[in-house]
Amino acid sequence: MSELPLNKETTTALQAEISLKVVRARFPFWLRLAGYVALGAAGSLTIALGAASYPLSGLLIRPRLKRLSQLKSPHVRHLIRRSGIEFEDVTIPSFDGTRLYGWWMSAGQSAPTVVVLHGVKKNRTDVLRAALVLRRAGLNVLMFDGRAHGNSEGRYVTYGFYERRDVESAIDWLVKEKEINRDSVGLAGESMGAAIALQVAAHNPWIRAVWADSPFASLRRVTEEFVRRFTGLPGAVLNPVLWTTIQVANYRGSFDVHSVDPLSLAARIKCPVYLVHGTADELIATAHSESIHAVLGGEKEIWFVEGARHARSIRHARSDYSERLTRFFKEKLEA
Repeated sequence: MSELPLNKETTTALQAEISLKVVRARFPFWLRLAGYVALGAAGSLTIALGAASYPLSGLLIRPRLKRLSQLKSPHVRHLIRRSGIEFEDVTIPSFDGTRLYGWWMSAGQSAPTVVVLHGVKKNRTDVLRAALVLRRAGLNVLMFDGRAHGNSEGRYVTYGFYERRDVESAIDWLVKEKEINRDSVGLAGESMGAAIALQVAAHNPWIRAVWADSPFASLRRVTEEFVRRFTGLPGAVLNPVLWTTIQVANYRGSFDVHSVDPLSLAARIKCPVYLVHGTADELIATAHSESIHAVLGGEKEIWFVEGARHARSIRHARSDYSERLTRFFKEKLEA
C-alpha cells in the first residue's frame, strides 16, 4: 500500500476528519437527531409565521373595502339635494400626488369649516349623516374618501401615517381654492377617521376643535386586539405572529405601525376635544377613548352612548348626538 505524503494540506484534512469523528462520538445519535428536528421545526415555524402574517398584514393595510355602489348611486345625491343642500364634486391633490375625491358643501366663505373623516373600509357616504347635520347648522363641510378608499387613489391604508398629511393637504386646498379661514377649521371623525383627526390636531395647533367618535388609542394596541380575536392564538404564539405581521405591514405599506399612536400625541393637543364611544362597541373597546381622555392637554369631554355599537352612536342616539355635535362646533368655531 502506498502512503500519502504528509504535507501541510493532508495533515489539516486528517485533523479535520479526526475532529469530526470525535464530535460524533461525544454526541449520541439521538441528540444529533434532536438537533436536526429542532432546525426543521425552526424552519417550519418561520414558514408558518410568514404564511400567517402576510394575509394578516393584508387585512390591516389592504382591508376589503366597502363596495362603491353607494357612491355611484343617484339615490345618495338625490338625498342630499332633497335636504336642500348643494354640494360640489371636488378632486384634491395630496402631498405625494395622490388624488382624493370628495364633496364640498359650502355655507359661505366666512363660515367655519369642518372636515369630516370616515372609518376604515368605508367611504364618504358613511359620514353623510354627520355632514348634513353640520351643514344645516350653517357650517362649511368637506368630506372625502381617504387614500385607498372609495374613489380616491392609493394602494395601502396607514391609519394616519400618510392620512394625516392628506388632511393637511385638503385644508391647504380649501384655503387656496375656496378661500376659507384657516383659523376656524375643525375636524370630525369616526373610528380610524377619529384617530386621524387626533393626529392632525397634535401636529397642527391652529386646528380649533376635534370631535372623535370611537377612536383607537394606538394602532399597535388595536392590531394586537384584532389579531387575538381573529386567530384565537395563546400569548406564546400570538406575540411572534403579531410581531411578524407588523413588520410585514411596515414593509408593504412603507410606514411604521408603532408611530400611529394618538395616545402618545394626545398631551400635545391644545384645542377642545369631544370624545364619543358606544358602550357596546365590538371592535374598539371604550378603554381606548378613556386612555386618550385621561392625557388630553386641553379642554375635553367624553360621552359614552349606552348600548351603541362601533361608530353607531349617531344612529343609536340620533337627536342627542346631532344636538351635541352642532353645539360643540358652533361654540368652538364661532367663538
